[in-house]
Amino acid sequence: MKLRITHRWLTLPAIVLAAGSVFAGPPQAVWECGTVITEPGKYVLINDLAGCEEHGVLIYASDVTLDLKGHTISCADNGERLGGIVTALIDEEPWFIPVSNVEIRNGGVTGCADGVLLAAAQDSKILKISSWENRVWDDPETSDVESMSGTGITVWYSQNNVIMHNHAYGNEALGIGSWESSGNLFKHNTSSFNGGGWYGSGIDLTGETNSRLLCNRIHGNVDGILMAPSTDSGVESKGNLLRGNLVTGNDFTGIGMMGFAWDGWYWLDIPAENTVRSNIVEGNGWFDFFELYYDLYTGGLLPHPEDLCMNTWKKNQFGPAVFGPEGCFGAPVVLDEDDVCALDDD
Repeated sequence: MKLRITHRWLTLPAIVLAAGSVFAGPPQAVWECGTVITEPGKYVLINDLAGCEEHGVLIYASDVTLDLKGHTISCADNGERLGGIVTALIDEEPWFIPVSNVEIRNGGVTGCADGVLLAAAQDSKILKISSWENRVWDDPETSDVESMSGTGITVWYSQNNVIMHNHAYGNEALGIGSWESSGNLFKHNTSSFNGGGWYGSGIDLTGETNSRLLCNRIHGNVDGILMAPSTDSGVESKGNLLRGNLVTGNDFTGIGMMGFAWDGWYWLDIPAENTVRSNIVEGNGWFDFFELYYDLYTGGLLPHPEDLCMNTWKKNQFGPAVFGPEGCFGAPVVLDEDDVCALDDD
């Protein structure tokens, strides 16, 4: 379990703005790396995009549907690879062209820094995407590789989106990550075997508010579901619902709420006012549940200084290994498919 450091994406737009564009017309074919979509419409990938030097497809328009039709986008093994599919990023303030009603579906992305990056988006969807073995960007100018993603599906400064029926696995850092976003639905996703060593999560929520994590299967990651405040802005993670998830066999933790301290000084608070209900969380290495402060200076784990429980934990099936105030997590119960929608076939 280790601190997630924010992306460094500001080099991206200067590169991608030099790429060619396609214009909407139902349906438009996409067939080459570096495609930039600038007009509304329906777009279909008609072949695999292999070894993309920088990115596969960049979306600058709203009201766009990109259907991969079962094809795969892969990035080159170089220091310039960025995202397989990316929305909104530009090279001048405010750094984004906000988009809405974008749908990305039905295919695979691998070997990029971010598989799919939904930035500055609202009312958009990522559906039935497999995103695997995306790797941190080995920027020769920095040794801080953890800042360079390696995430299967990324949601960044985005609202009211649906991330559903996706599979993120074997990514170097995170399966699914969301930063300073709100009102999103993460449902019926599978996130497995992401991260390595001390760092990586199945689903990582940083500064996330009023979102729902429902019916997800999280297995074999470094950490399962991890929620924390933003170390950049201090935005809290609060008002989220985690229900019906199956979180098992992760190396360190199952579902955790983490604040930050510095050499014993309590800096950013533990996420609060979230509800964790009707989840099966078992067989995780250290703790199935936790509320704690991670000391960025010492690496220590600290309890709440006033022994307060900051979130609502109800009707969960979990093991005895927890870290937090006494009685915070309630008594474990036995759940079945009627209680835990992650067990549904749907």
